[in-house]
Amino acid sequence: MLEGLTEKKNFRAMREGSWDRSGGNNDWRPIKAGETLVMAELEGPGKIVHWWCTVGGEGVEMYNRMLVLRFYWDDEEEPSVEAPLGDFFGSGHGMEVDCLSMPITSVHNGTGRNCWFEMPFHKKARMTITNEAKKDIRAFYWNVDWQKYRKLPEDTLYFHAQYRQEYPTTRGMDYKILDAGGEGHLAGVVLNVEKALIPGWFGEGDEKIYIDGEEHPSIWGTGTEDYFLTAWCPEVHHTAFAGCSIWQHCKHPGDKMTCYRFHIQDPVPFEESIRVEIEHAWTVENKEFEDYYSSVAYWYQTEPHKPFGEFPVADDRRARWPEILTYDEYWKNGDPQKGY
Repeated sequence: MLEGLTEKKNFRAMREGSWDRSGGNNDWRPIKAGETLVMAELEGPGKIVHWWCTVGGEGVEMYNRMLVLRFYWDDEEEPSVEAPLGDFFGSGHGMEVDCLSMPITSVHNGTGRNCWFEMPFHKKARMTITNEAKKDIRAFYWNVDWQKYRKLPEDTLYFHAQYRQEYPTTRGMDYKILDAGGEGHLAGVVLNVEKALIPGWFGEGDEKIYIDGEEHPSIWGTGTEDYFLTAWCPEVHHTAFAGCSIWQHCKHPGDKMTCYRFHIQDPVPFEESIRVEIEHAWTVENKEFEDYYSSVAYWYQTEPHKPFGEFPVADDRRARWPEILTYDEYWKNGDPQKGY
């Protein structure tokens, strides 16, 4: 990494951000309810190498889940990146916590978000964020650092990130994190679990990665916490390639977990397709578990990519047991199972 500092560079360093064009210090943009803000429209060839953002979202319930990122490369009409802001940055359930890894860092209680995944494009790039909450976001700040090139290699792969959820999971069926077609490699996973009414440990669920249409996975793991490179149940910790940003145990309804695993040193290549799944219970003892699972998969591949499918609407993305309950319209009737 550092040895590259001795080499001459063949690009021009560029930045697109929210700085105050009037010369003042109002370096933010509001995002009204239902509004889409365009963060950057870049002319290639180029490569996004870092982007930072922070949000003033006071009073907006679960804004980390209500703000949705959508990035488009070249001439595509459907996004290659589609994920809630918080989940993309390693903080699930609409919560705001630190995530300290190599490609993703969120600091100061998760408010200072940084992405170091490289995002190349040949013709153009379009980065947007949509406020799908029912209230306005007071302030959104961002900086997109990118490099302008004369030309990129024709076989350069495009960055992708997709959010999925099953609220709740289907009994007896593995939870699907990613189902992609094309040629490329898996680069990472963020997995969120929120316990439903039945308490108990879900983490004996193995990861399974099916490559190029195979019926039996080439990669079959030994348990959820093992896939995220810890052991004997998780706890909050951070390393360069794996960690756990949220851990509240699994004894009560609403207990939450978010873990991340980035395949930087060990990418998983595919030539035709890849399917990434994980069991969500002990395979025999706890088949009755039907918890709330959500995830973000990160990968690189050729275009066009397989359509992502319908994105879950805002209310469906809410945590079932929120950390800070605001008695807004969604909750006003209460729920006897939750006790509100």
